[in-house]
Amino acid sequence: MKSFVDLDLCEKIYYYKRENISTKEQWIDAACNALRYRLDNLNNLIKDKLNSYLNRAIDNCIASCRYHFFSSDGPNYKKLSLPSTPFVGNYFYYPNGEFKHPDDINKLIEYDYNYQLYIMAHNGWVINDDPLRCFADEGQYVYLCRDLIQWSDLIKLRFGSRCEDCPSLYSYMKEYTRLIANTFHGCRLDNCHSTPLWFAQQMMDYAREINPNFYINAELFTGNMSIDIYFIHQIGIDSLVKESWRANNAYELGQYVSLYSDGDPIGSFVKKKSEKLISIKPYSWFYDQTHDNPCQIERRSIEDAIPRSACISMAYCSTGSNRGYDELVPHYIDVVHETRFYPKWGYQSEQTNEKTAMISIKKSLNKLHIDLAQQGYTQLLVDQLTKNVLLITRYNPSTHKSILLIAYTSFIEENVRISPLSIEGIIDEIIIEASINNNNNNNQEENDLIKNFKRSNEYINGIECKNVYLNENLSIDKSRFIRLTSSNSKDYIGFRTIEFTEEFKKGSIIILEISLLSHIQQSVINIKQLLNQFNIHDSQFNQIVKQLTLVDLERIIYRTSIEEQSDGKGFDVYSIPDYGKLIYCGIQGQISILDKIHLFNQIKHPFIINLKQGNWLMIYISNRLKIYSNTKQLGEWYENAFEYISKLSRLMIPIYFDLILNGSYNILIEHSYQLMSPFINQSSIFVKKLSQSTIQLISYVRDARLPLLSPNLREPRPLEGKDEQTLEYVQYSPSLAAGFPHFSAGIWRNWGRDTFISLRGLLLLTGRYEEARYLILSYGGCLRHGLIPNLLSDGKTARYNARDAVWWWLYSISIYTHLVPDGYDILNDKVSRLYPTNDSPAQAVGLHDQLLYDVIHEALLRHVQLLTFRERGAGHSLDSNMNDQGFNNQIGIDTKTGFVYGGNQWNCGTWMDKMGSSEKASNKGHPATPRDGSAIELVALSRATISWIIHMNKQGYYPYDSVDTSSGIYFLFITNIYIEYIYKGSSGKIKLLFTDWLNRIDENFEKEFWIDQSNSSEYVNRKQIYKDTVNSTFKWTDFQLRPNFIIASVIAPEMFDKTHIWLALKQAETILLGKYGIKTLDPSDYNYVGDYVNDDDSHDYKRAGGFNYHNGPEWLWLMGYYLRSKLYWSKEQNDPIIYKQTIKHIRQIISLQIDLFNSNDWKGLPELTNADGRLCPYSCNLQAWSSATLIEALYDLIRS
Repeated sequence: MKSFVDLDLCEKIYYYKRENISTKEQWIDAACNALRYRLDNLNNLIKDKLNSYLNRAIDNCIASCRYHFFSSDGPNYKKLSLPSTPFVGNYFYYPNGEFKHPDDINKLIEYDYNYQLYIMAHNGWVINDDPLRCFADEGQYVYLCRDLIQWSDLIKLRFGSRCEDCPSLYSYMKEYTRLIANTFHGCRLDNCHSTPLWFAQQMMDYAREINPNFYINAELFTGNMSIDIYFIHQIGIDSLVKESWRANNAYELGQYVSLYSDGDPIGSFVKKKSEKLISIKPYSWFYDQTHDNPCQIERRSIEDAIPRSACISMAYCSTGSNRGYDELVPHYIDVVHETRFYPKWGYQSEQTNEKTAMISIKKSLNKLHIDLAQQGYTQLLVDQLTKNVLLITRYNPSTHKSILLIAYTSFIEENVRISPLSIEGIIDEIIIEASINNNNNNNQEENDLIKNFKRSNEYINGIECKNVYLNENLSIDKSRFIRLTSSNSKDYIGFRTIEFTEEFKKGSIIILEISLLSHIQQSVINIKQLLNQFNIHDSQFNQIVKQLTLVDLERIIYRTSIEEQSDGKGFDVYSIPDYGKLIYCGIQGQISILDKIHLFNQIKHPFIINLKQGNWLMIYISNRLKIYSNTKQLGEWYENAFEYISKLSRLMIPIYFDLILNGSYNILIEHSYQLMSPFINQSSIFVKKLSQSTIQLISYVRDARLPLLSPNLREPRPLEGKDEQTLEYVQYSPSLAAGFPHFSAGIWRNWGRDTFISLRGLLLLTGRYEEARYLILSYGGCLRHGLIPNLLSDGKTARYNARDAVWWWLYSISIYTHLVPDGYDILNDKVSRLYPTNDSPAQAVGLHDQLLYDVIHEALLRHVQLLTFRERGAGHSLDSNMNDQGFNNQIGIDTKTGFVYGGNQWNCGTWMDKMGSSEKASNKGHPATPRDGSAIELVALSRATISWIIHMNKQGYYPYDSVDTSSGIYFLFITNIYIEYIYKGSSGKIKLLFTDWLNRIDENFEKEFWIDQSNSSEYVNRKQIYKDTVNSTFKWTDFQLRPNFIIASVIAPEMFDKTHIWLALKQAETILLGKYGIKTLDPSDYNYVGDYVNDDDSHDYKRAGGFNYHNGPEWLWLMGYYLRSKLYWSKEQNDPIIYKQTIKHIRQIISLQIDLFNSNDWKGLPELTNADGRLCPYSCNLQAWSSATLIEALYDLIRS
């Protein structure tokens, strides 16, 4: 093995003073023994490895001998002889073709340098080997282990890993490639997997420099589809060689026809104009026989030839053959050693013409193959009638014509009667029927033909077979092979039944043309007329659609199970056997499944089976819409269309159902865009798709009605009526669901915080101004304690446990006045107060009307005057997890800083509102994120609100420039320069000017919230960030890195120092940015847990009961604010490079959002993900604010 021992190193390792040994000689002996032991051990390892190689070599030698001498699919050598039929193949080529004794060869190799130069290794094939490595490189043992199946006519060339490794060989092959590219239209890369990839790539690139349309057909048998595709992409391969001889029975041959065909199975949907790109199987060039395949006549029988070629001709791919196959040459034609020529074309003796063997049959099959491709027969189905008989159908999805091949192969001996075949359609004609050796079924005589075959010495000849039969374009009554036992009249609507005659035997084929039954054809015509309505502007369908509102479209396209059940009409989402319930009751429920079926062509999906088995789904769709007056006409249109579809063949029903449903869906979706703002209907596809959340989540739900608006409200007013079941007076004001499926209906649907975080993105930017107005006024009517409800319910059982909801409400009103034409008019709208005072019972609608600006002023007044209250109904029945102190609320304005503050350690009044619920883990009653004190985003919301009020006051739309404090209470603002008392009005009450309030926030924000490098607080974990809160009970929580400062930086950018916020945003990008959302807590924080499990029943305080809801999981609504903040503040840096990098960063994030959206069956964005963007099963699948804030970000990006 040419190994050496470094004695100096051995001395250092093994020669040292050992215990119980006293003399130097003993030390030396011990060192030598240790070294000897180590060397023996190493040698044994190598010996074991060599023995394993030798054993493998012996096994491979025996396997090779078994194949060559005994295997049924081998050459069956009759005797051992050298060098033609050795026990094992020879791996090397020797000079002059000499085959010396191995001992003599070894001596020549060792001493004769000239001899060495001309000994070359044969190339070959290694089963299951990695084709990307060279098996002849140093360190490989393929030749030693005899793993190589050698090709004795080829030499293994050493190309190296670059052209410089063997320049002469590279130049030689480049010149050879030039000649090929100039001479031929393409080439076959034989054994493509055996050529170094880099070399094949360079040669083929060179060929295409010469001939850009150079076609590459590659023999590529890596045994791995992904590696095949890698070769295809790297080299630019057009097609792969596929060989039919590998089929061992009729079933496998049929499988190959199906597998290698580029078309779709029969029953596949019509392809859409644009579809998602997915990887597809490589294109095939399917051969009945190639130049290096064993002869199938020799292996099997002469009767194999015609059925095999017929099956290949039915494949929807390129097909090929080898000269000699059609002439029935009954032996392998060795392209290396064969010296004879093929016969010339002609009509003299020893020439070939169309009457020779099966040439005329092959010509007809080739013509059929071309016709099928050119005439649109793109779908295929393979079936098996007996072990030998295949039924292959090619189908034209446009004309609905079919071509049927019935081929009787000769793989096995069988004596069975073929059962009659029933065909749903009219048999137009027999295109081809043909056979070989049909009149003589004597196997002995057939064997004699092959056994007694004599090779010509002058040319390559085939069997002179007289029993070849071909007939084309004949009527069914002229057929030798089949008899019709039923009517074939065009008026006959039943199945056609054919029986097979005695003459249909092995080696026979028959090809039929089938067309649709007349009544089915008429239904197809009617359906196509309906489909055409989608393209006609004033068609019946489009006229119906034009009358539909966005609320109508919600019912037609979407609507969840809970929403549908609340209607009390007896409908729910449709359920598919062996699949389950659909996501939506509307047609999006079906479209989401159909999209997947389209993508992967899953024609055996339970959804498709359900359509084939009955008309239940179609009846469901139409009946569900017919029961509502606004959608009745559309329901009747669907009913008419489905009536025509139900008359089709059951195989065709899913196809036309898909065309009707997808076609109508596209029109309905396009109509929804037209009903929205110009920003939406003129934006990108993704913006449009995302805007569907405004339809999905905004609807009228019976058990989640908004509080009634004042009857004295100016126009426009919501539609009114009587509830069909309770007969009570109702207003049909649509409400906004927080998310699906958890917050669809009932008490859990309407959340004040979620509604107004989402209002700008889902209603104002989409142009739904009326609905936005109704929501603002409805929640305003429920103002109590200066707060709007967190959970609205019907207003009468609302919970006022959110400190932030009222500020999001106020901020939304300011945005409304900015975006809506004459939006300031809302300030004079009448609000019907449900609770005119904090302690009053619920009042009747219209009894206590108040102008909206007065309601706004009351909310500010209550905060300034310090609101203190205990939730009504406080106790276990109201909130089973809340600690008793958590029901107590105290909220106000800090007189020193102007910051809004509130809450205590036992409640959680901001959006991070998870309350512990696990007694086992001892977190029950403990808020995971109290965020009491002054939360940064609430400070921003109050600042933005005050700024807007000052502006409205100056414009004359808001009558107040200040707010009264409680009598006797002075607001003392202290600065380094002076002490300032707030103005005292003539009434004796202290007035807080809004301008002073605003200034105080601006003066204190940076110094209170910014954590700079010099901050020495014991609670600091990170610097150059903004605090999450100020003056919280647990001081360390102020210093936690959370994403709420990002929200604040967008809502009230005037508070921030542009250098500080940019540093903080860099921290957020590095630490908090997730794949789809933003982490809710710094991963270095002790409380961070990235994966949310709501039903965690462990003893872990931080996890149990989903305690970490806002302590790690990545929330998507924050991403919208992150993008907006990065965009805004990158501009403020006044550096074009920073701005350009930011735009690139934003687009990368948006591309991920698009991927997430497209992968979501709910067609929206989820609430949150677990760490690193992993989907969370406990998250809402569709969340209002996730879509809303991203729409806002896209709006800002487009405007920029």
